[in-house]
Amino acid sequence: MRHPAVWWAGALEHQEHRDTRTPGRTWDLRLVPAALGAWLTGLLTVHLPPDRAAVGGILYLAGLVLAHVLVPILAPATIRAAARVRRSGCPAPERNGASQIERNGASGAGRTVPWSAVALSTLAVAAVLLSSAAARQDTARGPFGDALARGGTLSVTAQVAEPPRRWSAPAGTGRTGEGHTGEGHTGEGHTGEDRTGVVVELDLDRVTHRGRSGSADVTATVFADGPAWAALVPGQRIAAVLTAGPPAPGPPVLRAAAEPTGLPPAEDGRRERIRERFVHATAGLGPDATGLLPGMTFGERSGIGPELEQAMRDTGLSHLTAVSGANCALVTALAGHAALSLGAGRRTCLAAGLGALAAFVLLVGPDPSVLRAAVMGGLAALSLLTGRTAVSLATLSGAVLVLVVVRPALAAEYGFVLSVLATAGIVVSGRPLARCLGARVPDVLAVAVAIPATAQLWCAPVLLLLQPAVPVYSLPANVLAAPLVPVVTVCGLAGLLLLNLPGGAGDAAAALPLGAGAVGARLVAGTARTLSEAPGALAPWPAGPPGVLLMVLASAGALLAVHALDVRRRRPGPTAGTLRTEPAPDPPAEEHRRFRARRRTAAAAAVLLLVLLLAVRAAVDARRPPPPWEAVLCDVGQGDAVLLRTGPGRAVLVDTGPDPRALARCLRRSGVEHLDLVVLSHAHADHTGGLPALARHGGTEEVWYATAAPGPPEQLTRNLPGTPARRPAPGETRALGGLRLTVLAPDPTPPGRRHDPSSSDENNASLVLRAELTGPDGRSTSWLLAGDLEEEGARALVRTAGLLLDVDVLKVSHHGARNGGTAVIDAASPRLAVVSVGRDNDYGHPHPRILAHLRSRGVPLVRTDEHGSAYLLREGGRLRAVPEAP
Repeated sequence: MRHPAVWWAGALEHQEHRDTRTPGRTWDLRLVPAALGAWLTGLLTVHLPPDRAAVGGILYLAGLVLAHVLVPILAPATIRAAARVRRSGCPAPERNGASQIERNGASGAGRTVPWSAVALSTLAVAAVLLSSAAARQDTARGPFGDALARGGTLSVTAQVAEPPRRWSAPAGTGRTGEGHTGEGHTGEGHTGEDRTGVVVELDLDRVTHRGRSGSADVTATVFADGPAWAALVPGQRIAAVLTAGPPAPGPPVLRAAAEPTGLPPAEDGRRERIRERFVHATAGLGPDATGLLPGMTFGERSGIGPELEQAMRDTGLSHLTAVSGANCALVTALAGHAALSLGAGRRTCLAAGLGALAAFVLLVGPDPSVLRAAVMGGLAALSLLTGRTAVSLATLSGAVLVLVVVRPALAAEYGFVLSVLATAGIVVSGRPLARCLGARVPDVLAVAVAIPATAQLWCAPVLLLLQPAVPVYSLPANVLAAPLVPVVTVCGLAGLLLLNLPGGAGDAAAALPLGAGAVGARLVAGTARTLSEAPGALAPWPAGPPGVLLMVLASAGALLAVHALDVRRRRPGPTAGTLRTEPAPDPPAEEHRRFRARRRTAAAAAVLLLVLLLAVRAAVDARRPPPPWEAVLCDVGQGDAVLLRTGPGRAVLVDTGPDPRALARCLRRSGVEHLDLVVLSHAHADHTGGLPALARHGGTEEVWYATAAPGPPEQLTRNLPGTPARRPAPGETRALGGLRLTVLAPDPTPPGRRHDPSSSDENNASLVLRAELTGPDGRSTSWLLAGDLEEEGARALVRTAGLLLDVDVLKVSHHGARNGGTAVIDAASPRLAVVSVGRDNDYGHPHPRILAHLRSRGVPLVRTDEHGSAYLLREGGRLRAVPEAP
């Protein structure tokens, strides 16, 4: 099997030969105006009322007509003359290089907008408007249409189409984000936690509204904030009560009015049974393979953990786990090449490729995103099988035209936009960048770098809308993962086929390819995690329209530079000169070839050496033993996470912080392999958000939690469903190795416990622990971990705990917020205080009042925003904090 980069290299080489034979050749732009018109009109129909969308389409057509009229008038006279010569068929004069000028001029004149393109664009705009009107009319019929038109509550039965995605809305001061609590920068005006929830795509089956009931074949977007909504998985059938707001253009958006109710699953068809069997077969291959192998084979993403998903997003590798044109192209090309290797003719090869693509689409499911990927990938693979360039602008424009006319809502889907932009970038800019790089590095490496680089440059402005930051290591991550992707996909497809062999031989036969695919999946996951944890993995970028405009300018500048260098490199030599009579010197072609070969070898060796150095450094860092700590203050950003040692490689974890990656890094660098107990002081995300790292880490014996709500924290039930979890009572003790824990608060039935506790209620319900760590020499260190207690909870703790609050080390409550007060500091009289707080947080933590009080009592302070993670060691009778080495 050839690597996709080799296929692209062959296609680019073939196209370069065509360019050499036809110096004046340009891109085929005939269908581009129609595709742009259809795309623009589809986008307008999603976001605007029908009349305004029609006006936008008419304005676009008027612009085309104006371009047709003005471009010939404004074109240089030489271009118009060359165009007339070309139309008349008369030969152009061949003196002083005029023929080359005229050929270029004729090609330039061909770039004007002909009347045929205007006519086709008119048909495309009209077709999209009619298709959108028909779709809108279908949605408006029946009880669902009544609910959208009049608003109110409706009952639905539906199937979950996609995994729930998180959303957040600011509370109080208007801040967004999750996991941040407490005061504002000045300590005033912050009224509570940010509201968070999930966005769920539902395929509605049946709708009931005001006594009317009817079937509905509609996909709706639902905003919900209950824990049951976050636990939904694709394919699950539910009954739900939703609220429709005032009518608005675009796809229907609803809000959940109650928790969903599970329904018995529909009878699984053959497709569902095949997918379920594959997922079950990968369950024993490790968490990374269980998540990535189905995702990279047929787009099943439900097994990917939040920590790995975020790492892949931060390194630009998320597209690997979605069904894309690359998957479809690989399936089609493999089937076609297999038929070709058996001696089949071209037509049979094409039929085999198309048949394999159709079977793959049926396996994945004929969703709109899958159909879009099938069209894009099918065109690419068929072009490769027929020996043409990978994808031309004409075929790409035709695919866009057909897809948007059939389903106008595709024009506003990020997956469709990114797919089209990436393909167009490879078509337009892939060859120039590959040629520029090919002069200095081997062709295969040049193509492997050029493809993701051009795709990223073209897609960067749109990606910025999804995440207002730039993944710095996206290009090296994609280059490193590129050789693994076809291996994982092909092994997954082979395992999928072998699992369905008759009899009981399928499982045994599929073990080998699935095992090989699992190795590749783990390497992809390791690449994502390693680069996402590298310094500066995400570069901040301005958000909103200014940031998008700045990215457009930056990407356009880089692309223009690439094309300018390519034009300069390919510029033909002089066509006139002086004829000399002496013999010509020997051509230096052989010496030049050797020089280029040596330069490419040196470049490849330099790249390999850099990769080896990075690997050696990562291995050395991984083997570097931590100091003999008894506690670790983990730097997890704006949140809490403390490790208390219980034995070699074992510890108790108090809170998890908001970032799974930061927590996983702290566990790894601290050498913790097993957690005897995990304590969740309360249910705010800055203390529970890192739980996905524990789901992957494994080895968690038990969980203690406290919350003002009646049930356990949502993150706990989602990420550690099989782990024993309970609320400990005040006075309860637990001895684990050299660690003894005593629960000091809260009351097991606080009066504020309800379904929607306020931020203060939840903070004051924090689980407060006294920890005593005894070392081999018999000396002990006492800790007080007070969660996020505010002044009301602190006063109650001082009244009930008494002398138990006197400790050596105090974890200052609520990240040093002013509303934590100073009562606990005075009662504890610590020798050392620690604060876990995020760098440059907008809450002003730790507050100057708390810092001044600690200084007045002579208590040294260790804070993660200044020192990073810190190891707490006992050296005789002295405590020492050692910052983690970078």
